[in-house]
Amino acid sequence: MKNIKYRIVMSKKIFDFTFELMCLICVGIILIYLFENRDTKVTRVIDGDTFITNRGDRVRLIGVDAPELPTIEGIKSKMYLDKLIDDKVIILKEDEILNNKDKYGRLLRYVYLDKKDVNLHMIKSGYAKPYLYFNFQKLNQYKHYD
Repeated sequence: MKNIKYRIVMSKKIFDFTFELMCLICVGIILIYLFENRDTKVTRVIDGDTFITNRGDRVRLIGVDAPELPTIEGIKSKMYLDKLIDDKVIILKEDEILNNKDKYGRLLRYVYLDKKDVNLHMIKSGYAKPYLYFNFQKLNQYKHYD
């Protein structure tokens, strides 16, 4: 009789532990999703491939090489990106291959506005060129426009 009660108690403990573990895993998955695919608002465009968010993050567009300021092309590129994303809510997505940050501490991200790939849009529109000097997830797609 004691053996049966012991088994019942142990089965309940194992079930409780498994349930708690599954809850923790679900919460972890939700947190990962929230931090990897974050909605954020652009507060300032620095140049044609870098901007600042309302969270204070400096973000660099992955795979994009905009002309440098203060050249005319650099000013046009900055103005175009500014018109496109400034003061708008965007989605930032990490690359699965690339590091999270560059050597200057900027977040490296794909930027989406209304489901449109802003990085690719900057290249297609002629305000930037593909930056092909490192491996990233969309390298083959972007180099098509080189």
